[in-house]
Amino acid sequence: MGLSWRLMRDIFAPAFFICWIAYFAYEAAVGATGMRVLRSVSAEVDARRAEVAALSAERRRLELTAAQLNPASLDPDMVDEKIRSVLGFAAEEDLVIPRDQLDEAIAKEDRR
Repeated sequence: MGLSWRLMRDIFAPAFFICWIAYFAYEAAVGATGMRVLRSVSAEVDARRAEVAALSAERRRLELTAAQLNPASLDPDMVDEKIRSVLGFAAEEDLVIPRDQLDEAIAKEDRR
């Protein structure tokens, strides 16, 4: 009985604790909450921050447009621009260039 208790104390207990520590080290590096997952989550957070920044800029642009369309402070040029773009109208003094002619002129200018 003394030999088996001594064998457990001298060999099995340290081996058990070494395996236990190795398991936790492995989990810390590769497990569900380990360093590998932390890196991928950090990359996802960076991507989401960039997306939030882009959406914030778009929101500021839309808020500015909405403020310009406010009935209390209507900008006549803004109203005129919106009406023309939505309805497709042009004033008599406006020069209208069809899209295909514009593309041809741009291509010709690029070749020079």
